[in-house]
Amino acid sequence: MNSAAASLPVVGARSGIATRPWVMTLLVGAAVLAVGAALVDGLPVGVTNDDGMYVILAKSLATGHGYRWLNLPGTPAATHFPPGYPAVLALLWLLVPAFPTNVILFKLANALFMAVAAAATFSLARQRLAMSDAAAAALTLGATLGIPMLTLSTIVMSEALFLALLVPTLLLAERVCDERGKLRDVLVLAVLAGAATFVRTHGIALVAAIMLVLALRRRWYEALIVAGIALTMLAPWQIWVSIHSSAVPAAMRGNYESYGAWLAAGFRVDGMALVGRTVARTTTELASMLATLVAPSMPGLVRLAGLGALLASLVVGARELWRRAPVTAGFLGFYLLIVVLWPFSPTRFVWGVWPLVLLLPTLAARRALTWRPVAPATRAIRVGALACCALLACGYATYNVRGYRHQWWSSIPRSVSASGRELMLWIGNHAPSDAVIATEVESAVYLYTGRMTVPVSTFTVQEYFTPRTPRENAAAIREIVERYRPRAVVVTSIRMRDAVRELALATPPALAVVDTFPAGGVVLVPISR
Repeated sequence: MNSAAASLPVVGARSGIATRPWVMTLLVGAAVLAVGAALVDGLPVGVTNDDGMYVILAKSLATGHGYRWLNLPGTPAATHFPPGYPAVLALLWLLVPAFPTNVILFKLANALFMAVAAAATFSLARQRLAMSDAAAAALTLGATLGIPMLTLSTIVMSEALFLALLVPTLLLAERVCDERGKLRDVLVLAVLAGAATFVRTHGIALVAAIMLVLALRRRWYEALIVAGIALTMLAPWQIWVSIHSSAVPAAMRGNYESYGAWLAAGFRVDGMALVGRTVARTTTELASMLATLVAPSMPGLVRLAGLGALLASLVVGARELWRRAPVTAGFLGFYLLIVVLWPFSPTRFVWGVWPLVLLLPTLAARRALTWRPVAPATRAIRVGALACCALLACGYATYNVRGYRHQWWSSIPRSVSASGRELMLWIGNHAPSDAVIATEVESAVYLYTGRMTVPVSTFTVQEYFTPRTPRENAAAIREIVERYRPRAVVVTSIRMRDAVRELALATPPALAVVDTFPAGGVVLVPISR
């Protein structure tokens, strides 16, 4: 550790429990684990589709089929998600092979991952940012038990595992970059950074941040080691992806093939103009999301003022973070750059590293608290800054209190569970066990009914900016139906009902309605010609 960081006192650490950081670290982790375990529910997987797809890949690995989409006819190779999180779920599947019983285990594992992330965040705040035990614990609990992280960690998604890998790796990276230590530490750091990228592709920002800080300190050899090992680890996955491209119809590639190919298809349509469109859209969404978190249900001017105060605190906090933990600051910078340039809703990506994002306004608030200006004008600025920080904290607390009251973390699974139950019952009662079903929730249908499935919805870059028309959706469904000839097409959303109506009313018709169910579901069968 550099001399500046090593000499920073831990504010508020005096005696007793404060002299034993591991005790507080354990307590913080245990608190997060207890809350996470208490929130584990029996709601099904597959309601957000991604969670069901992770479970399908875990089943494929655990049952010896390799990395394949077991739900699709022909079980094509999987290239959409990196294999890190499905591999961990596969190990758990081997321990408890009974589905859906093992879904509880998957959710408990996410609670454990969040506890690890919380303990590491507490250590990062205390060791690198010189926070007191109380301040570090408050920051950690407010971030990991806030609605943003709970929404992602209480369902079977990869963010909790990614954060559990990311924050300890950042701690090691800060130490390695401070000291010219053993080569072994550099090697371990490179492997951990590569492993994080295997869980979520955005982990490449971690590799870039480590290389940047090492390069700025003219430690070129170690920077090249980190890059070489990380890229070597990722090479087999990239080879797998390239070998197994174009394995499904074009209408399905956004959902089932690589994000690189998905993005390339977007550039083929829009060219470089896609970058400008994306930045305009993602920054607007980020501003709206952040304003909601710090000024919930407030009038427009109040939300705007709250957003301005938050952005100012993020800038001040980023400067403080760079001074004390440059790898962490570099990671956040690269990560948020990817988020802003990626043509997809940025909320999930920002929430996935929420404890690190929350570091910035926390550091800004501490800077305002410790600032001791002399001139009256600057003293007034300090008072205003402290007032803004207090209002931001109150807004965030209000948002979370409302979220706990209404259990927002499970709002998506609860909202789809009723229609999902009806859909599963219809398929179980009417579709033969060897039938192929085309549906919007294909991962859930496969997992809970055992039927092979194909999607009816598409996922393209352009859909982020302009929803597809019923005719465009109908064309995609026609392509999938002609390729796989499903026994039935079952849809529930208004968007998909409008699309299948186009096919049912076409001349000649491609689909015929044979049944409905109360939650708005429509069942159609292809018309043979």
